[in-house]
Amino acid sequence: MKYISVRFVCRMQTKGCFSAYKGSMLRGSLGASLRRAVCMTQKTECCRCMLCGTCIFPRLFTAASAPKGSDTAPQLPPPFCIEPSRDRQTEYAAGDSFSFGLKLFSYATDYLPYFIHAFTLAGQHGMGRGTEQGQGKFCIEDVLQSETSIYDARKEQLHDATIQELPLPRPCPAGPDGQLICRLVTPLRFKTANRLSATLDFATLLRLIFRRIRSLCALDGESFHLPPEEFAALSRTASAVSVEENALRWEDWSRYSGRQQTVMQLGGLTGHIVYQGPVAVFARYLDFASRVHIGKQSSFGLGALELGGLS
Repeated sequence: MKYISVRFVCRMQTKGCFSAYKGSMLRGSLGASLRRAVCMTQKTECCRCMLCGTCIFPRLFTAASAPKGSDTAPQLPPPFCIEPSRDRQTEYAAGDSFSFGLKLFSYATDYLPYFIHAFTLAGQHGMGRGTEQGQGKFCIEDVLQSETSIYDARKEQLHDATIQELPLPRPCPAGPDGQLICRLVTPLRFKTANRLSATLDFATLLRLIFRRIRSLCALDGESFHLPPEEFAALSRTASAVSVEENALRWEDWSRYSGRQQTVMQLGGLTGHIVYQGPVAVFARYLDFASRVHIGKQSSFGLGALELGGLS
């Protein structure tokens, strides 16, 4: 699967008032600016536009329908993930800087210039509270890939970005039992029995990873299926992993959706959990998950996890 991970470095041109969790704000500004940049008909709903099949806005920003016969969810997630900074700063003065990450998957890697242009427009318009009074304006100073600049902000020119290949994970050889610390950096949302879940045993974590792999593969029109005997063996191994320490908690937060004209509740699990058992077998699956996020609303930056103590 094609993959790009970059970091935007921005500087405030006016004072700004941002939300503590900036993922929702960044995604909303991205959507509004991308639509302004590419929409030719200004229809309120993309599905009613005769250009929908060829326009890049629904292709990049809205959830796509899963291929017929796919075992993934009916709607695939957008092919990108915003990673806001972890600080909780909300007030910015003119001249202050801030940064955020952007990960692109599959065909979205070909459209990095569109994302840069959309965030440039977002900066000109302003972001956060007080945009009507001219607040929240910023400029992009740089775009970094692995700490190397790939964007000339003065000339608005993008240098060659390296498109990476993110291989699908495979099981590692079995080893002695070990310990895994899993930190949920941003809220993790998922459903069990059609209800939002507040528990995360290791087997459930593995199912979420498999679900994410399937949805990303579907972006390329491909299916992800493990041979039945391999899936059964992994499931048995996962069931042997126990929870050594559970310090997860439910964190509620809300966002206002301009498109739906409503306030949405988007709480999820945060904190850390310690697993004990044959975790080394799943090292590549866990590393993959740490790169692509898991769970619902991953394009907002939700479902980010960090791993430690894997042995």
